Amino acid sequence: MNELKGENGQPSGKQTRPNWLTALCILTFIGSGMSNISFLMIYFSYEEALPLMKEFGSIVPGMELFASAGRNFFLTGFILYFLSLVGASLMWQLRKIGFHFYTASQIMLVLLPVVYIKGFPFPLLEASITAIFILFYSRFLKLMS
Repeated sequence: MNELKGENGQPSGKQTRPNWLTALCILTFIGSGMSNISFLMIYFSYEEALPLMKEFGSIVPGMELFASAGRNFFLTGFILYFLSLVGASLMWQLRKIGFHFYTASQIMLVLLPVVYIKGFPFPLLEASITAIFILFYSRFLKLMS
């Protein structure tokens, strides 16, 4: 357990954030941050984005399914990605409640397309990646207050 040193060289009582936790948080900031912005932009420009999503369905398999999700799918996704960012920010500060924000939002994000899109298969790859991140984050719970 590394502690930060105060001005007088004595331990300040604060712990340093482990490098692996820093890396996980940065990956979450990037992934959830970009997704958060994307979902918000699609929500506000849904009418313009809808024809594009349908058109890209021939290029990107499954894209047409997202066109059928409805506008609220993107608002819900925006909110959940925002909560994921809040969780990562709190874990960056070594606050345990951030793990719970992150975990809850990520589980709901895995289930989001299944709930909103009729016939959407369970996203096994996304669920696996989410489980790995949650497992890695959980390894640092003992350092968080």
